[in-house]
Amino acid sequence: MGAEDGRGARPRGARGRRGSARGHDLARRRGEAGPAPRGLRPVTTGEPLLSVRDLAVSFATAEGTRVQALDGVSFDVPQGKTVGLVGESGCGKTATALSILRLLPAPSAQIDRGAIVFQGEDLLRLPERAMQRVRGGKIGMVFQEPLTALTPVYSVGAQVMEAIRLQERMSLKEAKTRAIELLRKVGLSHPAERFDSYPHELSGGMRQRVLLAMALAAPPRLLVADEPTSALDMALRAQIMALLADQARELGMSLLVITHDLPFVAEIAHEIVVLYAGQVVETGPPSRVLASPRHPYTQALVRSVPPAGSFRKRGEKRKALPTIEGSLPDPGSAPRGCRFAPRCPDVMDRCREEAPPLFVSSRPPASVRCFLHERAAEPGGGAA
Repeated sequence: MGAEDGRGARPRGARGRRGSARGHDLARRRGEAGPAPRGLRPVTTGEPLLSVRDLAVSFATAEGTRVQALDGVSFDVPQGKTVGLVGESGCGKTATALSILRLLPAPSAQIDRGAIVFQGEDLLRLPERAMQRVRGGKIGMVFQEPLTALTPVYSVGAQVMEAIRLQERMSLKEAKTRAIELLRKVGLSHPAERFDSYPHELSGGMRQRVLLAMALAAPPRLLVADEPTSALDMALRAQIMALLADQARELGMSLLVITHDLPFVAEIAHEIVVLYAGQVVETGPPSRVLASPRHPYTQALVRSVPPAGSFRKRGEKRKALPTIEGSLPDPGSAPRGCRFAPRCPDVMDRCREEAPPLFVSSRPPASVRCFLHERAAEPGGGAA
């Protein structure tokens, strides 16, 4: 573990209102929508910075068929705010992130339909040369596994310099000075000394900070962070998440945080989007989604989080955490009705035959893909 990993931004969430209806310390903000999370300033604007609409993505198989990874995914990322995209592994979170930057592996993956509108432009219609200016310059990305995302044969300083010079014209000397400053900004200790280090010489926390420095080289208007804490221990998770929120506040960025870590996303997100089997099943502010989840899948996710402050006494038998029975459906043969029906404790006959739409409510703005909440949808608004 690197020496700097104990330094940097302090973990958030040391104090706050305890407990949701299930005893988890996930939703801390009072009121329906709640104020902006600490470290992020509230921004009220008209059009969202990023708008994903009816996104469908499929992948080719070795047998020559195609499987649907995303099916009608829609959500917005407002100006200057943070959106958390959550769900278990395999639900389509990373496919969504790669689609936004058009980094899906070709030719096996293809976008079948939909629109990804960023600052008024549909990214799916841009030519590749224009898209190259968007990547890094306007939209940055922190990838899931820093060791594989960094090139092993180049020093980390050279890789940060490359990210800088792709966006701005400057000499090597100027780029090196800027790179060292960026490494210092993201909390890497002794950045001038670490500049010539190779990725394998750094700890996981250090490598994640290097990736963040590369993503902030422009700096971007939107930062997409794909599981930025998956390979880190609990202390480093808190530091990296706090660092993301601090950089968003300082630079006025929007954040799209993709994670399965509900306690941390509850601390920094203004809105949560829950994905299941390539579909959005629930959206809303953390105070609504995590304190009073409505979709049975979201309820199961919240129950599976260990209660805050729970410790096993010496000699006490360890209690098993609740789990979600079954597994994600095969994308090549999705269920006819609701995709969660085979695992749902509240399943009805209708659920097995008819696919539910998203039912929308406005107080607070939220939606849920479940027939149990059909009558609670907005009068005249119905489903989206």
